[in-house]
Amino acid sequence: MSSVSRLFEQFDAVYFDLDGVLYRGLAPVSGAAETVSELVRGGCAVAYVTNNASRTPGEVAAHLDELGIPAAASEVVTSSQVAVQILCEHAAAGSRVFVVGGAGVEQALLDAGFIASRDPRDCVAVVQGFGPLVSWEDLAQASYLIQGGAIWIATNLDSTFPTQVGIAPGNGSLVAAVRNAVGREPDGVGGKPDRSMMDRAMAVVPAKAPLLVGDRYDTDVAAGISVGIPTMLVLSGVSAPADVWASKIRADYLGESVRDLITEYVGAQERSDGYSCGEAKAVYQVAESVVYATGGTRLERLRAADSLKWSLVEQVGVDSFAEGRISLDLGE
Repeated sequence: MSSVSRLFEQFDAVYFDLDGVLYRGLAPVSGAAETVSELVRGGCAVAYVTNNASRTPGEVAAHLDELGIPAAASEVVTSSQVAVQILCEHAAAGSRVFVVGGAGVEQALLDAGFIASRDPRDCVAVVQGFGPLVSWEDLAQASYLIQGGAIWIATNLDSTFPTQVGIAPGNGSLVAAVRNAVGREPDGVGGKPDRSMMDRAMAVVPAKAPLLVGDRYDTDVAAGISVGIPTMLVLSGVSAPADVWASKIRADYLGESVRDLITEYVGAQERSDGYSCGEAKAVYQVAESVVYATGGTRLERLRAADSLKWSLVEQVGVDSFAEGRISLDLGE
């Protein structure tokens, strides 16, 4: 992770997660439009890969366009599309499917030749995704169908998602409610980290040297690892420095936001007593079981600390960080 000029110049395509990366709720993340526009001008292809199943690709593209972010519906991959792709392995086109979620779930079913129904009668399957109007009644009817033998596909398992107000319950929390009622797991899950999501994205926007940018380790970074492509974790959404420290998997790059794609990227460098990054340094005090990161910006301190953490993993094990036996002091 050495220093380079502008990070995006190493890649011929960038796959962006959306919630917490380019926008929070309806509001853009600062610098998102500028960043994506700069990538496109620089000849870098872009695609948008979202676990949020509530909207259709066309609606997502229109929202991005309103925010000044160049996007076409053909560049958008949603977990609804992948969930329905999985459903096709279990049920024939023309089957009646109970819809839990927004218009994105319904449209994906219709596009694949299913009968999308908000009425549970005669439904042989349930596709459960997020929608702001999902009700207790929807979850109850889905549970009854599943207990009666219906196929159950979830679009994604994100427990939360970021909005402009704060962190809200995500589809994973709603899936957990149904799981508690029916006593089993879904028959399939469409969203990241399942590699089906990234396989579809890479088919939509092929690339020889792609980068995946997201705000979660459990979905975004894990998805990149599943298909062997580099990842960038940004702190503009769900994840905070504490999550970086506790994660059992590693993002290749860290950024405060997507803006770090188009500014000079300063990577961490090993030194005799730890790691440095820009004006920051990170050292491990063995007697205290603490890594101290000082100087520079918060991001420089975090990059230095993350590199030091992973240099210690073979010696102390990743659980030492995940379980807090070795703590991080960022000087905040």
